[in-house]
Amino acid sequence: MPEGAFDQLFAPIVDLIRAHIAWAGPIVFLLSFVESLAIVSMLLPSTLLLLAIGSLAAAGMVSLMELSAWAIAGAGLGYWLSFEIGRHYGDRIESIGFLARRPDWLRKAHRFFERWDWFAIIASRFIPLGRAIVPLLAGAMGARRMGFHLGNWVSAALWAPLMLAPASIGVAMSDMLASASPQFRSIMTIALVVGIVLVIRLIRRP
Repeated sequence: MPEGAFDQLFAPIVDLIRAHIAWAGPIVFLLSFVESLAIVSMLLPSTLLLLAIGSLAAAGMVSLMELSAWAIAGAGLGYWLSFEIGRHYGDRIESIGFLARRPDWLRKAHRFFERWDWFAIIASRFIPLGRAIVPLLAGAMGARRMGFHLGNWVSAALWAPLMLAPASIGVAMSDMLASASPQFRSIMTIALVVGIVLVIRLIRRP
């Protein structure tokens, strides 16, 4: 994304929410629901919007805990609905137009779910393609509801704060580093880079 494009796209939306702060929670619920809904999550930039709205919590305008609770509810219900749609349609989901044109996506999702079983529900929450297909596929393959909901709500509780907290974490880190020694800053920078590399390698792992 070109420099400044993020602000140009989402600043007006954040400004609107800032002017009507009581709507921040319901909007976060809706965005989290859409971001966790099969197929639809691939079409809308909800993740970027959640990151932008999280800046309101960093500014102290709304509670991060409150926004996270709304986000968890939306994310959990989005996966739940996707799962039930999969159970309803079964194998027929593979003939749905959007998925029928992308058999490679279905093959990857099948392998992922067969390999990791219910843990795939947790892992899929943090992978864009996983959110779009895995809960739907879990329902179609007849996964047990108890195992699915365990993975669903655990992953929602982990994912939601991560989507909203980066701005707050950045502010806290900035305050901490402002008074830290140069050596400590260097160590933190190296640790951050190593952490990012490890996360990227984990996500890309077959």
